Amino acid sequence: MNLILILLTSLFTQANTQYAEGNYAEAEAKYEQILADQPSADVYYNLGNAYFKQNELAQSILAYERALQIDPSHKDAKYNLQFAQSYIKGQIKQNNEIDNEHRIKNTPSFLIAKWLKPIRDALNLQTWMIISIALFISTLICLLLFAFSNTVWIRKTTFYTSIVALLFSIMAIANAASLHKQEKTPRESQRKEAIITQGIVNALSAPDSSGKKLFPLYEGIKVEIIETNGDWCRIHVSDLTGWILAAHLERI
Repeated sequence: MNLILILLTSLFTQANTQYAEGNYAEAEAKYEQILADQPSADVYYNLGNAYFKQNELAQSILAYERALQIDPSHKDAKYNLQFAQSYIKGQIKQNNEIDNEHRIKNTPSFLIAKWLKPIRDALNLQTWMIISIALFISTLICLLLFAFSNTVWIRKTTFYTSIVALLFSIMAIANAASLHKQEKTPRESQRKEAIITQGIVNALSAPDSSGKKLFPLYEGIKVEIIETNGDWCRIHVSDLTGWILAAHLERI
């Protein structure tokens, strides 16, 4: 057992002792210190308990969610997460007057992106680049055959094949560019799920404080981040979308 592991084990024991004695804030600080060096489902679970004892509902839910990301089979974290969620006082109000453009199910661009993402993620960046180059070369070959052939069926076949190959080449390079951008994006900003950490937050129609209020979000609610714009995040919950300040949530 190396020195760092010994120190973390000692710190974990101290944190558990503080928790047992009712010193939840001290226990919380030690659990956070451990997690800074070694993420662990059990430590996140204990941290969630320490937050819950201090009535910090959103932070406890966040900790349980992080525990389950590491170990989805953690039964205690699952149970305590459900228990903490039952304490959420308000639920998102489904307002029938909300404009359809703010509902995920009626947002074509989002549906297209959701459909294309699995295709993009099926291959890695290098593979998409190779496919794009191969298709582009195929396009050039077809165009050469079209230009120098005197046979009608060959000219027709190579012409239409070159168009199809070019379109797929463009799609492949677009997928490669998207993956490249994702790889360059900090890991934290790639995490799409988040917890509302501020009391009651109103989702707005635009990434601006003057935007129209759409629906309320309550502390502890889990949302999906669709996109970011400066200090704002466009979130999805149930079948609703809206903009809130990034400071009002924390990514899982």
